Amino acid sequence: MIVTVTMNPAIDKTAEVDNFVVGGVNRLKNIRIDAGGKGINVSKTLRVLNKPNMACGFIGGNMGEDINRQLQKQMIMSDFITVQGETRCNLKVRSAFGMTEFDEPGPNITEDELKQLFDRIKFHAKAGSLFVLSGSAPAGVPEDTYKKMTELLHQCGCKVFLDTSGVMLRRGLEAIPDYIKPNLAELMALYGVRSKFPSREAMISWVREKAADLLSRGPKFVAVSLGADGAVFADGIDSVHVPSKKVEVKSPVGAGDAMTAAIAYGLDSGLHFRDIVRYAMAVSAAACMTEGSNPPTKETIVQLLRQE
Repeated sequence: MIVTVTMNPAIDKTAEVDNFVVGGVNRLKNIRIDAGGKGINVSKTLRVLNKPNMACGFIGGNMGEDINRQLQKQMIMSDFITVQGETRCNLKVRSAFGMTEFDEPGPNITEDELKQLFDRIKFHAKAGSLFVLSGSAPAGVPEDTYKKMTELLHQCGCKVFLDTSGVMLRRGLEAIPDYIKPNLAELMALYGVRSKFPSREAMISWVREKAADLLSRGPKFVAVSLGADGAVFADGIDSVHVPSKKVEVKSPVGAGDAMTAAIAYGLDSGLHFRDIVRYAMAVSAAACMTEGSNPPTKETIVQLLRQE
């Protein structure tokens, strides 16, 4: 069983605008509403891959109820802690400038609500299970929360896949999660790098070097997503950079989470390193071909796998 933890889920409202006007009126079109948040996106993709999984975390208010309804409709098991605050709604607008995102902060989590989540996680922590800890944390959640979750899950005999950023990633690494997947910006922030790389080749070389460094700290698998430049994968035995697949991009929202889901699927299924890489690239590319934060379709994933 794979369990995803999303402490700061969201309703993702995705729309388009013909001419983005700063300081003026923008009339949206093609609006769609999806249950979102990194871990929830992982759960949606795992469902497409026919991998049993459960989504948990915090939800609150009408937005939280909407997330539950959408997950039930998609036949995804869930076990959320209901909090007093309101789950956030994130607006993502596609225009000629690209995708512009407006993300709300989310509810303020109380100490008691956080304790309830830890208790719920411990209840579901069966030996051999894989937990995917994804995304940002809402207000009220301490910076070392993913670290403490990882320690708890390891004590219960579970594997941990950490996919977060900033101080939550830095502190989480102290507990040595089994698998991690930062993107390029998150990796640069982790190592305090702010300047641009002189070339694409220099960037990829640096990423492979830092992936090796992260492996030396204890994780068994590191993936670094590079957007249009593909991704780097390493497991201590093998290391590879794979370019992105050339596809028609309808929405990049959730593509990184789809990659996380594919890697989790492969690791939990005992796939070979190179097969995990193949699935990760095909599934993330297929996610780009869907609207909003919709998961990729099984048919598209199969087509992309057959292209190799």
